[in-house]
Amino acid sequence: MSFAGYLQTLEAIEQETAKLLETRSRIDHRLSQLKTTADSLRALVGQPLDPSLASQMIGGLINEVPAESGITDAIRQVLSKSKIPLSALEIKSGLENSGVDLSGYANPGAVIHNTLTRLEKQREVVRLQTAAGQTVAYAINSMYKKLFDM
Repeated sequence: MSFAGYLQTLEAIEQETAKLLETRSRIDHRLSQLKTTADSLRALVGQPLDPSLASQMIGGLINEVPAESGITDAIRQVLSKSKIPLSALEIKSGLENSGVDLSGYANPGAVIHNTLTRLEKQREVVRLQTAAGQTVAYAINSMYKKLFDM
């Protein structure tokens, strides 16, 4: 395969990965909503959690990547307070330094990545890339920055 062929394959893989991550984010968000509603109804009627569903939840089906508004708002705050663009790892550090507890996530990096991808699609965040297309940092879109400035 030629160098150009490798680049095309890499681009196709990255596009498919982004689509799958977005799909997973939507599914995880819906599962999180359903779990919250079911927990509330279970408490209301006094019914315990079904053991088979509990094992799926422990295995990560529901708790894998809940993209809650709390983490989204926290990421917005970290980016809006920064005077420079931040990498995903810097955003994670900023969240931890702000007191955000990421221990409840099976994969905090995936949560952050999914949230950044969603915010980028909503045009709230701008992704900065190298000439080769490698993501190096994220910045709050200046149009939205004024909403989060304090």
